[in-house]
Amino acid sequence: MPTESFIVDAAILQELGERLIGRPAIALGELVKNAYDADATVCRIEFHSDKIIVFDNGDGMTDDDFAKHWMRIATTHKVDERISSSFRRPLTGSKGIGRLSAQFLANELVLDSTSRKHRKRGVHAAVDWRTAVRGTDLSKVTVSWSSESHAESYADDSEFGTRIELTGLKTTWDAVALEELGNDVWMLRSPFNQPSRRPTASKRDEFRVDIEAPNIAAAREAFDRTIKAVFSNWKARIRGNLDNGRAGGKAVVTVEFRKGYPTVHDAAKQYQTTVQIPVRATPQTVHSLIDRTAFEILIFKTVGRQPGGVSVTDLREYLGRFGNVSMYDVGFRLPYYGSKAYRVGEDWLNIAADQSRRLNQSDLLPENLQMQNRYMLDLPATGRIFGAVEIDTNHERWVSRRSSKSKAVHLGLQPGRDRLHDNAAFYQLRDLVRFSIDYYANRYRARHLESLENQRPTEPSSTRLERAVEVFEDSKRDISPSVYRIVKRELDDAVRARRTEEELADERAALLAPLASAGMTALALNHEISRESAFLRRIGRRLRELAKKHALVELADLAEEFDEGKNRLDSLRELFAPLLSGEDKLATDRLRVHAVVRQTVKGMSVLMPGVRINLDQVPVDLRFPVGSLAEWSALLQNILSNAWNALLDSTRREILFTGGRDGRGREWFQMSDTGQGLGVPLSESDRLFAPFERALRLSPDKRSIAIGGQGLGLAIVRMLARRRLADARFVEPIAGFSATFEVSWRGAKK
Repeated sequence: MPTESFIVDAAILQELGERLIGRPAIALGELVKNAYDADATVCRIEFHSDKIIVFDNGDGMTDDDFAKHWMRIATTHKVDERISSSFRRPLTGSKGIGRLSAQFLANELVLDSTSRKHRKRGVHAAVDWRTAVRGTDLSKVTVSWSSESHAESYADDSEFGTRIELTGLKTTWDAVALEELGNDVWMLRSPFNQPSRRPTASKRDEFRVDIEAPNIAAAREAFDRTIKAVFSNWKARIRGNLDNGRAGGKAVVTVEFRKGYPTVHDAAKQYQTTVQIPVRATPQTVHSLIDRTAFEILIFKTVGRQPGGVSVTDLREYLGRFGNVSMYDVGFRLPYYGSKAYRVGEDWLNIAADQSRRLNQSDLLPENLQMQNRYMLDLPATGRIFGAVEIDTNHERWVSRRSSKSKAVHLGLQPGRDRLHDNAAFYQLRDLVRFSIDYYANRYRARHLESLENQRPTEPSSTRLERAVEVFEDSKRDISPSVYRIVKRELDDAVRARRTEEELADERAALLAPLASAGMTALALNHEISRESAFLRRIGRRLRELAKKHALVELADLAEEFDEGKNRLDSLRELFAPLLSGEDKLATDRLRVHAVVRQTVKGMSVLMPGVRINLDQVPVDLRFPVGSLAEWSALLQNILSNAWNALLDSTRREILFTGGRDGRGREWFQMSDTGQGLGVPLSESDRLFAPFERALRLSPDKRSIAIGGQGLGLAIVRMLARRRLADARFVEPIAGFSATFEVSWRGAKK
């Protein structure tokens, strides 16, 4: 019987590159991993106008190594060897697809390499991937090479290493794309395991990635500063560790709370528990399919003043881009987990999903930790966490082959190199990490309740006063009648006054509850706008690239309109700026009325199209009473929202701000609009400041574009004004306007 050999088409190189690599950042990541596996301490990436150069100071290759390993696709020698020869590092490669990364990035490659152990032996090779055309046998695609390197030196002026020069680039690298790529590459290595954070780090741990590209040096410095600040600002830390899981070893989970979290009265404290893997045992998996893992997760409080001079806005932006829990295989990031590029992978622990369904209790925690206080509502949002899970898929594969239990099931990489196989081993790992976060939420709620209990007064102050009156009554015989009458009258007045204050406090609490909910929603909305803005920026850049590549004028115009819409979305974030900065919430000075009004109007303008707003009659030297920017901005936003709603059915839409002072020390500013008026006589306008009181009537077709409408705006305005000893009221309208609102104050001093 005649026999034939399989023939592989040369086009398989392009097919494999596109399917196994997929993204430029992953392709460069594979080349960086090759440098790490070669025991390099430095991998340098240089971007030029027409080429990329990647070079390291690793072990390098001899001509024999080149012929045996580099020229063979999908080699398994790294799986068999498991650790590197010089520094004994766990090897990251498993598929032998590094050369496909080079093919994915560029059409041509020139490789030079010199061996660490045999300095006189090296290799020089050149490949034009375009010669691998469809219809040609892969075995007939040739690579020109010789047994002597042409490189004068390698990274850090090393005499040995590997240098890869890629030309005929397949991707256009503008400044924005380079910065985003830089962030991806800088995050390629786990920030938790950087040698700078491990005093006992050895040569095995020493490995850095340098990028030389236009406009990227400052971006790297900013990235490093933010990373440093992030690691100093955490409020709680979760650590987990599992060793010899396949042999029955238990995982240890530790939750550490810093002093002053969750309340300022709390001391630093640490909790620890052990858990058997699998956390969620099933009839199919009653033993551990994971042998070794470690993870660390930091929890942040993304409101208020941050230590180290970091603004809360910068912290939110950083966590929005790099936060969540990432996965690292022998110290190199798997891009899928916690990545914004993969919307599903961003919530691989199902945190956001459980928050949306308002889960009360965890189905992972043991019975002794279950509490009837809805502790799962304290799960930290993905925008408040920054963590890393460390695994070693080569080790897991090696251990599983030597195990009598479920040999075929272990943590392993999918062909795309960006995520793990979706199998029972992965589910066990996910449950373990999620168990630790549920454990944090459980301990957070217990700690918070304990703190509240320690601070809780045993009874209302009015009750204590009443008890004092009773004691005084018992001593009536020992007190002269005249003194008794005077003191009794004062005590009765104090009891009545305190009861009234408590009733007012209850009313304010009822008002503040919806305000607090609205505030939290506003902050969450700002966070979502920030995340989506970055996503839209990438889409806009891609539209412009396509328009330029295909010379489509209509698409270019569409890209411009898209950018204008994104910019309007960004302007909405200015409304929340005073709430996000700790400095803006401190009342230490008298702010200029004109400047605060101008800033607030700028933020609100995107919500009030077609309205003419005049600030010319506000004196530039007029100042509010002592108060924070957040307070005065909130007051102005509410009165502008009311004015907008009143203007919806008007043909003339105009708002006028005026201000001044009189000779008796009274200062004021007014806002007038051409809307439908108050809807009640001026003499009855005071009732409009009561919560949930509404007199405005809108036509049905305008209701969808109204702002607010719950009847709380003016109640908030008066509450803010009174807090700063100012008066808020409606006055006789200025000529030509329908309604005039005034805030006035007297004798405010700096």
